[in-house]
Amino acid sequence: MSSYGEIVKLLAANTGAKRMSEVFDNFVEMAALALRNAVDVRESTVWEAREAQYLQIAGRYDRAELDRFAETLALVTMEMQREPCDVLGRLYMELELGNERLGQYYTPYDVAQLMAEIQIDSVVEQVQRDGFANVYEPSCGAGAFIIALSQAMLEHGLNLQTQLHVTAEDIAPQAMYMIYVQLTLLHIPAVVRRRNVLTLETFETWPTPAHVLGGWGRKLRVVRAINGSRRLIIAPPQETTEIPADALEVQR
Repeated sequence: MSSYGEIVKLLAANTGAKRMSEVFDNFVEMAALALRNAVDVRESTVWEAREAQYLQIAGRYDRAELDRFAETLALVTMEMQREPCDVLGRLYMELELGNERLGQYYTPYDVAQLMAEIQIDSVVEQVQRDGFANVYEPSCGAGAFIIALSQAMLEHGLNLQTQLHVTAEDIAPQAMYMIYVQLTLLHIPAVVRRRNVLTLETFETWPTPAHVLGGWGRKLRVVRAINGSRRLIIAPPQETTEIPADALEVQR
């Protein structure tokens, strides 16, 4: 049974004098901050800054509202397990936040699935050739394409933890938080960046737990040392191309 209706009710109960867009943003930001700090060095400068950021947002809500956020994250997690897809992107659109924000829309998941079907053969070939697929997506949004591609890989009998690594970039903080939460819940090794893909200015770099626990920082450094700049699958456009070498710089 789908949890979307219950998730919408929980978020709506937290609005009060707030706009739904603010409540949704606060929810995904706090979820992302909590998951990110779980795999960072505790009490480091950046860890403490994120913790302060989390507490500053939490201070806008009472205990009951914070409990509803925790229940919301639990339902999102269950929904991702029940039917892996772009859950947060779908919620964003069902809450009509795209209209509220003057044309910011997320790719419908069925379109992402079609794109993944077009790409899957080249991904399988890269796994057979290199041992894993190294996927790069600029302007990643909430991650619909990456999620659809990961599910297509599973259908082909591939292991997401050992045969897929993702580098995802978007300039919007909200998009970074959304894709980070979803890739974390799906246990996909990834480095998520808030980055201007035109100027190549990077503001934040967040490795997922699967990236850290899987030792992917070391793996990618070895690959880069052996082969130099890697060929990565990019969408959009839907073709294999070279990316700047610094896009492979990762933490840990």
